[in-house]
Amino acid sequence: MSVSSISHAMARAACCALALLAGSAACAAGHPKNPTVSQPAEAKSVATAGAEVSLATLGNLSGSLRLAGAAASSSMSIPISARERVQNATLHLVVSNSVSLLTDRSQLAVRVNDRTIAQLPLSSRQPETTADIRVPAELFRPGYNTLTFAVAQHSTENCEDPDSPELWSEVDTSVSKLRLQTELKPLTPVLADLDDLIDPKQWSGRQVAIVTAAHPQNDLQLASGGLLAQAVALRLRYLSATPRAFDAQHGAGGGALPGLALAPLAGSDLLLIGTRDALRSYVDPRIASRIDGAFLGIYPKPDDARRFVLVISGRDDAEVNRAARAFAHRELPLPRRDELLVGGLDEAAMPSWSAGGTVSGTAPFTFRQLGFTSRTLRPGDHADMEVRLPADIYAPEDAKVMLDMNFTEGAKMREDSVFNVFLNGRFEQVMALDQPQGAVIRHYRISIPLRDFRAGANTLSLRPVLVPLVTDRCALRQTGNLSVTLFDDSTLTLPPASHFTMLPDLKRFADSGFPYMVRPDGAGLAIRVASRDNDTIAAAWSLAGKLAQTQMAPLAAAQITFGAPQPGRQTILIGAAPALTPSALEGAPWFPGQSIRATDAAAGSPDELADGWVARHWHSFLGTPAHAASPASVTLHGAASLSQQLLVMQYRDKSAGALTVLTAANAAELAQGVGQLINPAYWASLDGNVALLSLDRPGLWTASVGDTYESGTLSIGDHLGYMLSHHPWLGYAALILLLAMFSALTALLLRRYHRNRHRDTDE
Repeated sequence: MSVSSISHAMARAACCALALLAGSAACAAGHPKNPTVSQPAEAKSVATAGAEVSLATLGNLSGSLRLAGAAASSSMSIPISARERVQNATLHLVVSNSVSLLTDRSQLAVRVNDRTIAQLPLSSRQPETTADIRVPAELFRPGYNTLTFAVAQHSTENCEDPDSPELWSEVDTSVSKLRLQTELKPLTPVLADLDDLIDPKQWSGRQVAIVTAAHPQNDLQLASGGLLAQAVALRLRYLSATPRAFDAQHGAGGGALPGLALAPLAGSDLLLIGTRDALRSYVDPRIASRIDGAFLGIYPKPDDARRFVLVISGRDDAEVNRAARAFAHRELPLPRRDELLVGGLDEAAMPSWSAGGTVSGTAPFTFRQLGFTSRTLRPGDHADMEVRLPADIYAPEDAKVMLDMNFTEGAKMREDSVFNVFLNGRFEQVMALDQPQGAVIRHYRISIPLRDFRAGANTLSLRPVLVPLVTDRCALRQTGNLSVTLFDDSTLTLPPASHFTMLPDLKRFADSGFPYMVRPDGAGLAIRVASRDNDTIAAAWSLAGKLAQTQMAPLAAAQITFGAPQPGRQTILIGAAPALTPSALEGAPWFPGQSIRATDAAAGSPDELADGWVARHWHSFLGTPAHAASPASVTLHGAASLSQQLLVMQYRDKSAGALTVLTAANAAELAQGVGQLINPAYWASLDGNVALLSLDRPGLWTASVGDTYESGTLSIGDHLGYMLSHHPWLGYAALILLLAMFSALTALLLRRYHRNRHRDTDE
């Protein structure tokens, strides 16, 4: 499993400092680590959880895993959470191989953390192999474990070409599966363990409930709950986070929560939030007495010692919000104890387009800043980096991105060895590795057109092709010299660029939160919650968590409100259809009951589909409809209401800002729909400006409906270039007009010249 590094993003996150109240250390030392927990019988009997995942999912592969050559290997990662214990593991493996292999000299070895657990013969007489391999549980350790497939393949006894095309084997990754049975360990949690307790590597069921001591009534309380959802999402990193929202209920609890009804919260980790006064009737009186400021406290869950309860509290809403912000900043080193009073939290303002590893401006970015560390590449290796550009970046067509490369190449390689540069899977540039004595290369510069990059995330891949100097069939091939070391002080530099694009665009919204997340702390965002029920609130919090994931930082300055958004903020409106008033949807491109003309979003981007005044009048002049050339343009007649569907729309509101609406038939379907939408598979498929997600079956329909509008500013020259690049026929029309004017002017001047020179002749 490929897991992108986020340490560089956290280093550029808000600069935070915790100032602990003077009495907090003494307070922590003056009470037991955790209140005594009385466990019911069913909690003591720790159940196990079994999960099965295909190797395609585990290794992020789209097809079979092919191992070619006389010796080849490939690895993937098996994540294991620190809070769970592996009881047993089984690998179901389906392998096919070439019918030309020598049975006695060809085999597949399977290794876990460099220990061989199985060897399978690769037989020409039986080219299909199925095996169930028991993996010793003691080999797994918390973190990422390495699963390796290594082959030795031969088709002849003498003078074999190690790259012969008949030397191959394939692992069917869609059918091959790993089954793990794990159990959660009993906890004695401390605050420093939060990253291990909310962990994307966990195989067992992962449920988090946000329990409010008092139902949210104001913006600050909504924002605090939203920060808890963001804290969970940021710790889950690449997984969707859909915490449930509950109001606390009185009941016979136990341990740290003697007054809280726990039955409705079974199977969940709890985030209990509220002021000290609101929590008094739910928590242990000794805990309430220690809430003397912004407070974080973590304890085992009274009815299930495998799960935890995190209390976020304070003497008033402002202190509760400060504690929630401290929890949301996962880069903060929390102490190895169960309680903390947060005396102060300083969050430095972050410049626009600075979160999530976004590359902007003209200053060089080192490969180290892009998450790459210096490494040596051998044949078959490659180095991938994510280059994330602003969602609205624009530069002239001839703008170039410069790569300044520092690397070392090995000696005695054949002169056709090269270093290929790929962008988003497409070949872009090449560097020749043609120094017979080897070389240390500094500042080798190559350029890639900026237009070849996508707005948002791009994958820059550096792939060496290293060829031995001697390749005769019967000669020893020296491969130890085939290496290239790429240094992380190499740089990438963007050309001068503007911020300009066409909206609405749900694809940009999904990729980077644009246009709401230009300010990485959410200072330009308002999430308007249309009703006060828990399902709608949970949907809004889940969406805030997803947007925080796109920034890799909490949205500490975002507004979540039941009322009107603050001036200067762009709005996301979320609510069930009955809660949305007609005035709130004024200007919406579509709503059930209306008929629309829609263009399938797959037919083109909003920039390609943007028809301005000239385009509309050009079509009118020709007598053709605006989208007549697009076979994906259809008319929808909808009189039915939403049912088991989530509708997402983005359009320009009355204040000329972007408005994104998420709605469903009722609040329960809204919460379910948002939870499904933020799943990576659906989220990455958003496009156009209208999306309809089916809740009862797989399916996400997207379309572009209505007009587009410009976002950002350009100089007159750049704006002209933008229009010509997206509407080249305007250039042809302008050229024809200029030629016509030139011809008319030339004719006029010739007539005048003729009259002046031949006046007497004419008379």
